[in-house]
Formats: sequence, structure tokens, C-alpha cells
Amino acid sequence: MDEGIQPVSEIPVTLAMDYGQFCLDGGLGDPDTELALLDRAMADQPSAGNGTMLLVLCPHQNNFHMPVTVQVWGSRPPADRAEWQQVSEGRLDIDDSGILSLSSPTAEAVQVEVPPGRYAVDVSGRGFVSYGWPGSTRPGDVWRVRLWPSDGIAPFPAQMWDMPGFGVPANTPRQEPAPDSVSAQSLPPTTPPETRTSAIDFDAHPELKGLLGLRAFDTCAPDVAAAIVAMDPQTQRQLARSAAIRAFEFAGLADCDWVRPALEALRDSDPLPVPFETLGSAFRRLGKKDLPAEGKGGVYRPSSAVDGGGERSLARKQFDNGPINRPYYAIPALFSATDPRPVVAAFQALSHACATYAEHVDSLLDSIRTEFGIPV
Repeated sequence: MDEGIQPVSEIPVTLAMDYGQFCLDGGLGDPDTELALLDRAMADQPSAGNGTMLLVLCPHQNNFHMPVTVQVWGSRPPADRAEWQQVSEGRLDIDDSGILSLSSPTAEAVQVEVPPGRYAVDVSGRGFVSYGWPGSTRPGDVWRVRLWPSDGIAPFPAQMWDMPGFGVPANTPRQEPAPDSVSAQSLPPTTPPETRTSAIDFDAHPELKGLLGLRAFDTCAPDVAAAIVAMDPQTQRQLARSAAIRAFEFAGLADCDWVRPALEALRDSDPLPVPFETLGSAFRRLGKKDLPAEGKGGVYRPSSAVDGGGERSLARKQFDNGPINRPYYAIPALFSATDPRPVVAAFQALSHACATYAEHVDSLLDSIRTEFGIPV
């Protein structure tokens, strides 16, 4: 890099990244659009944005200590793509608060002061181990975010990491409703997910606003979403516990002697015992155990192996993140199930359980429907 050209500011932060994704928000974004952005990012990897938010897919399933350096430049910075494994560009507006927020599912957001304005942005990462589960919660990848005043130049094409022996993961086609007997040209435009009527009454349940992944149920299981909000608090709590226990069973955790007391505490509404004082302590204990990444769910099977065809159900489209470490995906379900707000506990625990089941999520949702008498 030309030593005479330097960023106006450079701020290092550490983000707990999970579920293979993180999001940049300049204060103007709507959390309800994250699901739509994820859908677009999966269809055209590795990122998608709408000017107010930029969602980036990470090769690693997680990195709970992921270094990110945020740089602000006065103009387009020098190109250095050869030094990075993944690079993508987009647009991002920063509102008058001057705060850039970086967030990832199940983790606290981190904030960086950035002057208000309209920016071009590139997000670059390197130090990858593998696509999917990287073998630890600190695999060592590092990231950089560069912002500069929008110059009207179209974003450059993305650069993906070409993993030796594997290559680049294929994009996931966006699933569009299939027309029946009428021509597709005569159909009215499909309502975008972010503006579609929700099965959840957010006015009656303001505590549900902004919960990541909640809109997924509107897309793939609106009957379950409507049933949950209509349940009494005791039933919501029961569903939360059931979802968490199912996740632990499917991940192969329920039979571990250090886990059984926690599940008993959950059933009895008692405080969670050691090592479940915090999510971090639970992950550290899990990291010391030689558990198979596939859990009892077995080695990951793509849609064609699950249903004999090539199409994914709406539920798998929302919750199937490819080959994952099921035990690590299941752990947060236990903590979500203990949320003091029963309706939040129900949605969040079930969401984590769905992600744990991944390609088998349809069987989980059918079991929940049967257990709680939810008509299809």
C-alpha cells in the first residue's frame, strides 16, 4: 500500500460471530429485513445490502473472538484484493448518530463511531480454515471494513475464497412461488418478505420486535408463529423447554453427564448449574469434549438426499445452513428457553432448535405441531 495514502480513522473491535454471518447497520436499517438480505446473500454470495444494511456471509460457522478493523477513508482506498481471501463491496448510509453497528446472531452488537453520510464499503476477510465448522470457536480469521464517501462507482464483483480441495460453495437459488395455470407474467408482484403481513402481532408483543430470525417463521411456518403468540405463558414456556431439549437430543448432548443436570434444571425452572452460568462458559466446556460435530442427526445430507428431490422446503430454506456443528448450534437454545419472557423464550429456543436440525427441520416442526396440537 502507498504509505502516502492512509485512512482518516482506524478502529479495531472484536465481534462474536455466529451462524456464519454478520451485519453492518448505520442506524437506518430495519431488523426485519435481515432475513431477506440473508436470502439474497445465499443466492449471490457472499453479501447483500439495501443501502441501510449490509449482510456478509463468513466461510466459518463461528468465531467468538473475531477481530474486525473498521477504517474510514477520504476517498476510494488502494486496491489490495490479492492480500485477502474474501472481498465484497456495497453501499451503506450512516445516520446522524454517527454509529456503525456490527452484529451477529446470538451475540451483542459492537459499535464504532463513523461520521454520518453515504458510503461505499468493502468487507474483506482472511485466515480461513474451512467452510462450515472450523474446528474451534476461535479459528483465527480476521476482517477489515473500509468505508469511503460514495463515489458513484458500481461495486466491484465479489471475491470468494477458493478452498483447496473443495473450491467455492454454490449459490442457493432463491425460491419463487410456482405459477399454476396462469402465466407468470399475469401474476401480481410477490410481496417482499420485509413488507409481508406477519402472523405475529408486534403491537401486542413489542418484546418480539427486532428478534433476529423471527420473520423466518412467517415464511416457513406461519401456523406455528400464530399458535405461539396465541398460547398462554405456561404453554409458551413448555414449548421453549421442549424445543431446547429436542435440540440437545438431536445434537447428541442430552446424554452427557455434564449436561443432564442443566436439562433437569430447565424442566424444574431452577437456575442453570455449572458450566451453564454463561453462554461462553458452556461453549468452553463443550470445546473440551470430543463430541461428533454431526450429533445424532448424522452427517449432513443435502435436500436431494432428504426428500429424494432437488427442491428445499421453505423451512429448510430458512434454517438449513449446510454442514454445521450441531452441538454448538444447540447450546444457545438452552439459554433462550430460560428467558424471563415466555413468548420470547418460545420463539428463540425454537429458532435455535430449527437451526440445529438444519436439513431435518421439517421433522422438528411437525413434532412441535403434534405435541402442541397445532393444525397444519
